[in-house]
Amino acid sequence: MVHHSTFLKALKFVLKWEGGYVNNPYDKGGPTNRGITQKVYDNYLAKHYKPNKPVRMLSEYEMEDIYYNSYWISAGCNRLEPKLAIALFDFSVNSGVARALRYLKLSSNNLDKYLDKRKEFFKLIGKGSQRVFLKGWLNRLQALREYLIGVE
Repeated sequence: MVHHSTFLKALKFVLKWEGGYVNNPYDKGGPTNRGITQKVYDNYLAKHYKPNKPVRMLSEYEMEDIYYNSYWISAGCNRLEPKLAIALFDFSVNSGVARALRYLKLSSNNLDKYLDKRKEFFKLIGKGSQRVFLKGWLNRLQALREYLIGVE
């Protein structure tokens, strides 16, 4: 079982890339706050019997709770070695848990293969209206490779 501090390392990396509140008209995910989409926030609030509110109002606690349960635990990051866990978590946040897990399976849990497959995926979807995001996605992936070097 991966220690909770690995989750915090993964979250630190993700938040560096996800920033604050963004409503980019080109982003298919719609408005997001610290990487959490309005839809994900709506589902979270409904699950906790709370009324809907704009994702802009997301609290620190809610943000951590969503990332921990809906991404870290949901993707099974807690069952992997730290470097792979962080890579899976970041891909899950960026592109969805199901896709991130599918690519992990395709790479046979090999970290280098996994990061290479993610790069191929970005190049595949980084066309048309999504082209504006490609450079950022590739920069994020390169930063992740560098970040993982320092992870025990």
